Amino acid sequence: MSNPAVLTPDLTSEMVEFWGFKYKQAKQEVEDLQTRLANDQFLQDVVTSLRDELKIAQQKLEAMSAEKANLIIQVGRLNADRVALQHQASSLATEAVRQRTEAVIELLKPAPSFLDDSFNPVPIGFHSAKQLVSTLPRDVTNYPWQLYFIPQPPNAIPLRVDSPGQPGYWFYPFNLCPMDSPFELIVEVESNKWLYFGRYLTRPFQGYEMKLSEWLTLDEQTKMIFCSRVADHKLQAGQHASYATQIEIRQRYDTGHWNIPCYTLECVEYSIALYEAMAVAAAKLLHCEQEVLISRQSLGKRRRTPSSSCGFEAKSTKVEGSKFDQADVTQDGETAGVDGTQDDLDLTRAQGE
Repeated sequence: MSNPAVLTPDLTSEMVEFWGFKYKQAKQEVEDLQTRLANDQFLQDVVTSLRDELKIAQQKLEAMSAEKANLIIQVGRLNADRVALQHQASSLATEAVRQRTEAVIELLKPAPSFLDDSFNPVPIGFHSAKQLVSTLPRDVTNYPWQLYFIPQPPNAIPLRVDSPGQPGYWFYPFNLCPMDSPFELIVEVESNKWLYFGRYLTRPFQGYEMKLSEWLTLDEQTKMIFCSRVADHKLQAGQHASYATQIEIRQRYDTGHWNIPCYTLECVEYSIALYEAMAVAAAKLLHCEQEVLISRQSLGKRRRTPSSSCGFEAKSTKVEGSKFDQADVTQDGETAGVDGTQDDLDLTRAQGE
């Protein structure tokens, strides 16, 4: 029979250390297992939550897809209604123009012919009405008739006169129409191309204000420019109404609550002398502009005062609407009095309720 092992102090210490290590190792494994089990439960909870959210998202996506399809159908219907409304407005506007034109002819009767059959006035090219008037000879600028330069849309609402010397009508700002005396009418028929129509008298054309259908057929820029000027007409020079005020006025016109008054245009004379003087002045302006351009190019594009033969610095400025004196006013456009001056006064006024 073998003798039992004798535990010495050193051996006892080693055993304690060994089993202490085993205990810590086992304890760590238990803790790791518990952590893993907890993490697995957390992951399961996360997966379950994500599945629920995915299900909700799918339901929302299906609802949004159905709503989108419904909106597409509604937009299609609205576009169809808009096209139909535009077509209807265009037809009504055409009929309003026809009725108003017939009424003008009936009121003014066949106008006498102020032009010989052999005389065919053509548009005259120039950039600035003020410069043109300042270039006209004194025997033209000294007579008492005002010169009214009416620009193209969007800077003015288009007028209706078939040809020079013929009657017609225009939509002019309320209470600012030049009804006291005849005036010379010059209209921009193409960009920077102006046609002299003759000397005209204008009077209110009651019952033939612009129809809502005609207003709706105007382009957006023309309508907004007109509304902005209506909003500005009571303000001091250089001041402008807020955008909210312009939109409010626009809504009044869009709903037919306000309309634009109509005035007849009756030709009473045609000045061939003025037409020829305008053509000569325009040619002189063109010559001066070319001289200035050549001078600038020769001086390396440095600015230089033109020669006294031109009397102005050539500008390539589009005739634009602004606020002018009633005496020298044009409808929404640049104005020039017979003395070549340009004043800063009211231009437009809204038709009252």
